[in-house]
Amino acid sequence: MTATGTPAVANAAAFDVMRRNAHSAAVAFTAAADPTVAGHYPGFPVLPGLFLVEAVDRAVQEWAGPARDVGLLAMDRCRFRHPVFPDDRVFADAEITETPEGLQVKGTVTTNRGRVADLRLRYRIAAGPAFIGPG
Repeated sequence: MTATGTPAVANAAAFDVMRRNAHSAAVAFTAAADPTVAGHYPGFPVLPGLFLVEAVDRAVQEWAGPARDVGLLAMDRCRFRHPVFPDDRVFADAEITETPEGLQVKGTVTTNRGRVADLRLRYRIAAGPAFIGPG
């Protein structure tokens, strides 16, 4: 999310759910050629790495569904391997393991050119309603 509360991934509604099962989920989207991408490195348009983290988060949220409130707690590892360019098709895969402390997620992000990011994320599972924040 950006500071204004809007999704950072351009046209976030355009996520396609590719897979959802008991231990994983995957989503895909096309990297838009919008001003954020063009201005990230002027003269070298690439998708900001935060968008890749958000894509894995979107896969986790799809896995959890609306009945479970899960929230990103920590990013233990994040390695960006290659840039993602405008119009690339991006695939974010989340392998999810439930533990007594919450969720452990192994995220992999790929494009048609191969792996572009590896992530290790931890999530909390809320016992009650989601915390919205100060009113």
